[in-house]
Amino acid sequence: MTSDAALPYDRAATGFRNYWYPALGEREVGRHPRRMILLGEPIAFVRRGAKVYAVQDECPHRGARMSLGKDEFPGTDTLACRFHGWTFDLRNGACVAALTDGPDSPVVGKVRIRTFPTEQRKGIVWVWMGRGAPVPLEEDVPYLLLRDDAMVKYRRRVVYGNWRYHAEGSGGGHFQMLHKDSLALLMVELFAANQGADPYWGQEGPDGEYLIERVGPPVLRGDFPGLGEWPPKRPWRLFRPNMEQALPDPKRFRHGVETITAMRLPGYLRVRNFPLPDAIYFEWYTAIDADHYQYFQASCHWPRNPLQWAWINALYHLWARPVRKGRFNDQDKAMVRDGTDRAKRSGLHAPTPLYRPDSFPLAFREMCNRYARGEGLEDAERQGRGGPVELRLVEAGEG
Repeated sequence: MTSDAALPYDRAATGFRNYWYPALGEREVGRHPRRMILLGEPIAFVRRGAKVYAVQDECPHRGARMSLGKDEFPGTDTLACRFHGWTFDLRNGACVAALTDGPDSPVVGKVRIRTFPTEQRKGIVWVWMGRGAPVPLEEDVPYLLLRDDAMVKYRRRVVYGNWRYHAEGSGGGHFQMLHKDSLALLMVELFAANQGADPYWGQEGPDGEYLIERVGPPVLRGDFPGLGEWPPKRPWRLFRPNMEQALPDPKRFRHGVETITAMRLPGYLRVRNFPLPDAIYFEWYTAIDADHYQYFQASCHWPRNPLQWAWINALYHLWARPVRKGRFNDQDKAMVRDGTDRAKRSGLHAPTPLYRPDSFPLAFREMCNRYARGEGLEDAERQGRGGPVELRLVEAGEG
């Protein structure tokens, strides 16, 4: 992989700016502002009527938090700073009053606060973090999640660690080692290894292009010279895995999605048949700062009738959310924590080509360097800047 401190991946400790991100649930925002930090930016989210607004959580006058602000003019889309009453139009950020300076204050119309475009879809508030005009939401949010017939279940939490290490570590051979003792898989006989790891940049289904983790047939047990077989057979593992799960088979497609794991910028994962069968699962790793990120998990389900809706809803809350989205994924969080601590201590956190499953995290880094919107080398080359980078991705259908 090309190593250069100027590359987008290396600069992205606090994320990529020019994208839509899931921030929080619609029901979490009311008349009183709510503070969040996303990509290093303090933001105040506040509701006026049906609309959720997002503004810089810092008054341009003296820096007081707008999340402590007041609704001094009910019925208007405004928010007043608690310190001196500078009042801003939430629609465009313009200062429309300075209450403690009187109605004729000369500061009116001369100052603005930064606003962040928002949209509300599927019960989630999405925020555009770039400086320029936002792209259509549909360019960054999966179509499967936005479908009218999708029942979307989400949870979010703040996690210690750098977001990049969770994103690139979501593939690459960890599953059968890290998760083999999880409660969710306790009775499943896992395989030893996948052969022929070969990530590629391609499209399957309606969601556009992803970095897709393609692997060959799994090996149930490996015979390690001088050591013996692994993994050992355990009597409580009553169910054998589907040994063809990693191979293409149109009969097992779920909503046009063929492969199990895929990744897309600005840093979210798609998984088939998780946390319940026939579901499609997405998780975003949104930087808060270099050492923390918001772990936003959203699963899409398609009940066909009210009875199935009730069954999926019950199974989700009793099993999928606490056990699979919770304890199962907490194992990944622990590895991100350790990797972050190591990187801070030694500066080392690099995949190695000698370990063949690392082809996925290596390809993720190259995807960031090549395709990050407004920062990747594809944009730099179009503007006459930058040089070529070795790209480890191949187009779908190539070797």
